[in-house]
Amino acid sequence: MADWDPFAIEEANEFEQPKEPEPAAAPQGDSASGAGPVPKIARIRKADTDYILKKLMERLKEEKPWNKFNTASVDTLWHTPTCTPDDWRHIDVKFEMGEGGIAYVIFNRPNENNTLQDTLGAGINDALMALHACKDRFRMAVFTGEGKMYCAGGDPKGWQSAAAAAKGEFDFSKGDGTVGNRIALNPLSEETCKHLEALGQRALSAGAFPDGNVNIGRLQASKQWLTWAQLPQFTVCLANGSAMGGGVGCVCCCDYVISVKRAYFVLSEVKIGVIPATISPYVVAKIGTSNCKRLFSAAENLTATRAKEIGMVNEVVKDMEEGHQVIRKIAESISKAGPQAIGLAKRLAIGVAGQPISELLMFWSTQLWKQNMASDNAKDGILAEKEGKDVPWLSTPIKPLY
Repeated sequence: MADWDPFAIEEANEFEQPKEPEPAAAPQGDSASGAGPVPKIARIRKADTDYILKKLMERLKEEKPWNKFNTASVDTLWHTPTCTPDDWRHIDVKFEMGEGGIAYVIFNRPNENNTLQDTLGAGINDALMALHACKDRFRMAVFTGEGKMYCAGGDPKGWQSAAAAAKGEFDFSKGDGTVGNRIALNPLSEETCKHLEALGQRALSAGAFPDGNVNIGRLQASKQWLTWAQLPQFTVCLANGSAMGGGVGCVCCCDYVISVKRAYFVLSEVKIGVIPATISPYVVAKIGTSNCKRLFSAAENLTATRAKEIGMVNEVVKDMEEGHQVIRKIAESISKAGPQAIGLAKRLAIGVAGQPISELLMFWSTQLWKQNMASDNAKDGILAEKEGKDVPWLSTPIKPLY
């Protein structure tokens, strides 16, 4: 049997339906010596592989899996907004607008190092919803903060309140126990409630909650990161200072990161036995698996220069003034790009990331290309190129506020 190849394919002159396997040969060998039965060895027939491939292709044509591929589709039904860009009332998050389609989302809890809690979270959620709803109005979004730190992660007082609430010892109706400027928020709409209930059941069936208890708040927090990463605008993080824990998520969900030189970046959760689970997809996408394993496990405190070396930060600047100069240069480049094309380009990058190079990927990317070519941007751009004219969006350049 030395020349037997288990992967050899027996050739067949024509296609034949696979037959039922023949009964196994009677056991052979010397039972007294302890030797087991000699198995009957069969080759893989070409008829078998042809039959499997035929059935597989029939199933593919029927299911069209490329239509169900990771299309980076956006779900905004998980949150009911309170404010719009033209009716902004949040205090702990500022939303500022400039000409040409630029928005600034500014964390405004400097005395608390812009820690994440209910007022900052509510403002961020409304800002994300506004940017998704106004994708034709805004082409670029800048995320930054007031004070010495960009974001110090979750507020410890909020964690304490959550632990007390789990024991029935705290009421969240008036806030989460942290310092914040609270405004009256719109209650969740009926549509949002139904959507969250369905989302919870999907999460449960997918194994997200092994104990069987769906935590809607945790799902909303996870949705926040995904909705941020999927913004149709080109997003820039101008880190005015250090970022810790969830603050690193606020960095990595942005497309381009500028950091002041004095900033540090750390995921220190492991020191208290916690892992950065919900932000991990976005951190891994930024700096890769190997760097993440070290950062997650060793809680290494990165300087801005080191963060640039591993890809978390794109540019390091001396101060905020120099950072805004970089933003002005980026705005010049983004002004030349088709607004609709920016969103589709981001969907393309997210959709193909980490996927095996295959026909499935080819089908999906071709489908997205077809969608792009049917857009007004592509039609206007191709016509302008043909007629030797400027593309229409050049007439409204982006003008940063700072």
